[in-house]
Amino acid sequence: MLEVSRWRRLALAIAQNPRVHSLALGLIAVHPLWALAEQGVADPEYNPYLYLDWLPRSELTPEERARMPAICSGAFVAPPRNYPDANLPPEDAPLRATAEQSRLLENGTAELSGNVHITQGYRQLFADRVDLNRQNNTAYLSGAIELREPNLLIRGASAEVQTDSEAASVEDATYVVHDAFIHGNAAQVARQTSGELTLTQGTYTRCEPGREFWRLTGGEINIDEVESQGTARDVRLEILDVPVLYFPYFRFPVGDARMSGFLFPSLSNSDKNGWDLSVPYYWNIAPQMDATITPRYIQYRGTGLEVEFRHLSPIFNTEVRVADLPNDRGGNDDLSQKLIDRGFPQDLVLPYKGEDRWLVNLEQQGGYSGSIWRTDIDFTKVSDPDYFRDLSTANLQVNAETKVNQTAQGRLTSENWRVTLRAQDYQVLENDLFDEFAQLPRLDVDGNYRWGDWQLALQNEATVWRHQDTQTIQFIRNTNDPDSVITKTSDFITADRLRLDYELFWDKEWLWGYFKPGLAGRYLGYQVSDTFLPEGANDTPSAAAAQLTLDTGLYFERDSFAFNHEYIQTLEPRLYGLLSSNAKQADFFDISREEINYPDTEEVFIDPDSNNLLYDTALFTFSYDQLFRNSRFTGNDRIDDADRIALGLTTRFIEPVSGRDLFSASIGQVFYSSDTQIGLEELIEETPRSELAARLESRPIQSLRIRSELVYDDTEHSVNRGNFSLRYFDDDARIFNLSYYYERNDNPLFPDEINNDDDSSVRQLNSSAVLPLNIHTSIMAGAAYDFTLNRELEYLAGIEYDDCCYRARLVWRRTLDNDLAGVVAAKDLEYDQGIFLEVQLKGLAGFGATVTQMLTQGIANFDQREKLKP
Repeated sequence: MLEVSRWRRLALAIAQNPRVHSLALGLIAVHPLWALAEQGVADPEYNPYLYLDWLPRSELTPEERARMPAICSGAFVAPPRNYPDANLPPEDAPLRATAEQSRLLENGTAELSGNVHITQGYRQLFADRVDLNRQNNTAYLSGAIELREPNLLIRGASAEVQTDSEAASVEDATYVVHDAFIHGNAAQVARQTSGELTLTQGTYTRCEPGREFWRLTGGEINIDEVESQGTARDVRLEILDVPVLYFPYFRFPVGDARMSGFLFPSLSNSDKNGWDLSVPYYWNIAPQMDATITPRYIQYRGTGLEVEFRHLSPIFNTEVRVADLPNDRGGNDDLSQKLIDRGFPQDLVLPYKGEDRWLVNLEQQGGYSGSIWRTDIDFTKVSDPDYFRDLSTANLQVNAETKVNQTAQGRLTSENWRVTLRAQDYQVLENDLFDEFAQLPRLDVDGNYRWGDWQLALQNEATVWRHQDTQTIQFIRNTNDPDSVITKTSDFITADRLRLDYELFWDKEWLWGYFKPGLAGRYLGYQVSDTFLPEGANDTPSAAAAQLTLDTGLYFERDSFAFNHEYIQTLEPRLYGLLSSNAKQADFFDISREEINYPDTEEVFIDPDSNNLLYDTALFTFSYDQLFRNSRFTGNDRIDDADRIALGLTTRFIEPVSGRDLFSASIGQVFYSSDTQIGLEELIEETPRSELAARLESRPIQSLRIRSELVYDDTEHSVNRGNFSLRYFDDDARIFNLSYYYERNDNPLFPDEINNDDDSSVRQLNSSAVLPLNIHTSIMAGAAYDFTLNRELEYLAGIEYDDCCYRARLVWRRTLDNDLAGVVAAKDLEYDQGIFLEVQLKGLAGFGATVTQMLTQGIANFDQREKLKP
């Protein structure tokens, strides 16, 4: 006889059958449950979906609960197979049958009735009656039937099964694919020999039983677990029982695999662009090759197309992205129209109206594990600097801030040497900035040898710096004055650069400290283009220096106990010294010796960076970490020959078990031994010491990080720079971020825009949070405020609902419209706002992926939350 739980499953399966004779059998079988109901006693363990192998979370084992997402209230769990040969394939196992009654007919057909159980390897059949024909290997099942295989359950009123294959056909069926979290019902379910399920006039969903937010219904649905894909013909998508879309043909993934077919559209609305609709089509060309083709309609701009192509091979990994929007209609921009109405030329305010807007992006990585060669290409080019501000991208992942990279390089690596050949340029995305210098090409030959504690580093770099000789930009100086359109022209001096850095170190470490003295030789030389040099100027300036360095530190520690906790306290003094010969770099300054010229209508001058041979070099932003560098400069256009000693002191409080820094504090300063040192554009005098740099860090609990840095000028008794940040992110996906940045600025970029002339400092506050209200619902918000100009930079607020079936996000965002950034004054920029919706039907598709991108950019650690959540 079957155990009680089996009877309950059968009874509930019968109860799902609309046919009268099956319903009668169900009423008889379920009588004990009715008897309980008549007694007025509710069964606290009652599970209305037991017939689907559905178990609520409370009935799962700890191991099963650990494997399922927290947002799911249960799982499909098949009962154990505890009969002979249960783990064998059907073709390798004998056919076994048990029943309350059996009869063998003269034609060779066996009739089994009453609690029939047939097994053949891992396949099981249950039914009220089975007619088994051994001649054609066919079994006809009737009554409350049940067909089981690993990861599959099909129930129905009648069925025909081929016992020598995996083919079966079940009428009035319900089905479950356990691991894929799929279930539904159908007028007929056909199980093919290949393992494919065909549903006729059926339903398909990956929602929990009784909570079907969405389902596919009608027509014919095929589910192929082997290929991890499904197809649907003549079906409709229903959300909350309401038909929303009809598909004559539709393909969808089963599991995590991707396949060809239309993806759900992306839809958003903003003041600037109006409705923005894109409908991606995914093309699975080959196992190592695919493409996504996305037609896009933007209400106030026009219709365009985006294409992404990806190819993976043993040697190269390639991604190509292109986008095109022909004949841009200009968008709905109130500020631009106001400027045009005031008399500003339209070709300056809306320079791309009526033009083709396009993007090209290529990323490729070449080489394989263990190879001595590698290649890297990262190339992005857009039709104009405003492309990303105006259009962004609907379906393409392309990084763009103030410039885009255009780089191709190859590298050869041996045990001690690495040779890199690179070509690199940038496209600047700011209208009021000149282009940067290109490296066409750059060759680096670097060697590294180590003998015990001795180390030799050999760095050789040769770069050809290129730029167009003359460049002109145009912008509006005063948005209230149509005659204030400024044309700015600059000439650029190009050069070839050779930089050599050879260093020998003795690198000795002990448990209580380290000692690292070194000897270095440095050379820097240029071959300068004569285009803008006066006659007789030195076109081959060079400099060299010999240097002694010392980097040493000590570690002291002690065990301590406070607030009922043990911890380790350390004290870590550090000293860094540099002694250098004079590099004599005065020839690098003002090499053109030309006066700046200001005509009535435009400014023409030699670019100050190129005039001072500054191609990739600037001063590091001073902080505690910069105290112990061998150079104050980024890049290779200066040899830092300032004799100095840097002193630093760090203390840490460490948790012994985890090794986490509960608290750490550092402070340090640089002391110079002479009054003259090299700067970016001149020699600097009377600088006996640097600012005082301090840093505080704390991680009192695993989820919380606190950090603050301060740069203090002890000669003027002023704070020159400071920041504070707090990051909280825990296992429950709660996020809270708070940061503040301050920088003293004696020369503001926009002096007319500062309300308080006594304080032109840069002061910005950023905050963001994600707070789960319960296991399914979270709210999120973010804000960025600029205290310098007393304005908000960005506000966003949203809500998310996430369960086993679907996820929905609704976000409102208000941000500065930067379309005219660099063309008009910052104070005149207006705001753009919109409401964005993202819905993901889990196991089917989703739309509105730009919402996730927006939240990732606006909320720190949001990308980590996406990895943490299922």
